[in-house]
Amino acid sequence: MHYRGDSRPFAHMFFFQLCDTSPELLRRFIELCRKYLGGHPGQDHFSVGIRALEINRPVSGTNFVVSVHMIFRNKAAFDEYSESPTHEDFITKSAGMSPIRIVYDSYLELAVLPDANEPKRKTRRA
Repeated sequence: MHYRGDSRPFAHMFFFQLCDTSPELLRRFIELCRKYLGGHPGQDHFSVGIRALEINRPVSGTNFVVSVHMIFRNKAAFDEYSESPTHEDFITKSAGMSPIRIVYDSYLELAVLPDANEPKRKTRRA
């Protein structure tokens, strides 16, 4: 599926380094993400992840503990989210938990969606 013009979905991905990696802080931080960042109007996807510590490829980023992935229907929906009181609440409630936040924003140009009627492709290993 190719997206065009103002109808392109908007991806907002961000990565947090936490003050410490204790299970308690990690649990609290993920709960704040769930409570304040998910379920916004126009938000088509929301997920929270933790860094896969066993992956140590040269191209793999290691300067984060928690990742948040959001896809909005369009930039206008993202703008509405950015200005929402719950987004501001997240910033306030998580203050001091994460000294480093890295944000990547992009417009989606292409999506390949699985087709339930097609058999899965076999992949080759190089």
